[in-house]
Amino acid sequence: MTTRRMIAALAALACLASTTERASATPESRAAVLFLLIKPGARASGMGETYVAIADDATATYFNPAALAGQGQRKLNFTHQKWLPGLADDMSYEFLAYSQPLEGWGNVGLHGTLMNLGEQIRTGERSEVLGTFSSYDLAFSGAYGADIGENLAAGIGLKFIRSHLADQGAGIERGKGTGSSFAADLGLLWRATPVLAFGAALRNLGPKINYIDPRQADPLPQHIVVGAAYDLMETEYHSVLLSADVYKPLIDDGHFARSLVTAWVDEPLGNEFKEMDLHAGGEYRYGLSAVKDESFLALRAGYSLDYDGELQSPTFGLGLKYTMLQVDVAYMTGEDTPLQDSTRFSLNLYF
Repeated sequence: MTTRRMIAALAALACLASTTERASATPESRAAVLFLLIKPGARASGMGETYVAIADDATATYFNPAALAGQGQRKLNFTHQKWLPGLADDMSYEFLAYSQPLEGWGNVGLHGTLMNLGEQIRTGERSEVLGTFSSYDLAFSGAYGADIGENLAAGIGLKFIRSHLADQGAGIERGKGTGSSFAADLGLLWRATPVLAFGAALRNLGPKINYIDPRQADPLPQHIVVGAAYDLMETEYHSVLLSADVYKPLIDDGHFARSLVTAWVDEPLGNEFKEMDLHAGGEYRYGLSAVKDESFLALRAGYSLDYDGELQSPTFGLGLKYTMLQVDVAYMTGEDTPLQDSTRFSLNLYF
């Protein structure tokens, strides 16, 4: 196949690399590097991917950089998932994040994301096999969060994005199927009361990415998420946390900054609401020691509703923490989607 067709095919495959897959008419269908929509951390996944007002570990560098503020330990998160095993056996998602406090300055964090799209077969214009090549997407991000007022924190993240779909053109096409871009994430976190928090994050705000033809550049999957978290119950050994997030894509074919406005008015109002995804989740913890949050067993459940993508997905999770080590597993039902019966694993270290 030609490189252009190959890029289109891989872009469609990358579209599946989001837990918010969409039908062709959705805003995300106009964007590239959709691996940026995959949410790390099995804890968040088990709670229906509701984390913008929680994000109390190193994955705050992804979910909401403002949530880094106030974290008192160095933290490390590693997330792994075998991606779409029903379609291919060589695709995977990897995420690694680190955060730490800087006394008197706030908190900083780093993360890297790798979406391995596996090995592809290169063919010519007459369908002859010319060899194989590997495809991948990756991003590196640095984030900073700090308190800016009483119970209010803000944060920013800056990321570099690299998408390698092919190593050479085909036929008369010149160049490689590789593109780069950069983006910013902005976040706010308001701890309204000791048991209630509100969060908001604007993600992937940046210029378009192009591969072979700059005139055919694609926008990044920028979006906004707002959410709340509520500690319903907390005793010495038992606690219950409830959370909810609302996601809205802000993708337009124009300039990325204009899209922040035009993405709200480019469809009838009813369709704009249908583009929003709703997420809800909860977590029950049973403390294994009298020291709060030192060791516990956690049970989680959640639900994701993507109306325009026609996806309804219950999620379930399990977590175990013992002193400085926490292991989390999440299961996403994803019925009748490529993500059906997907399992995600993550490891957190606190030191």
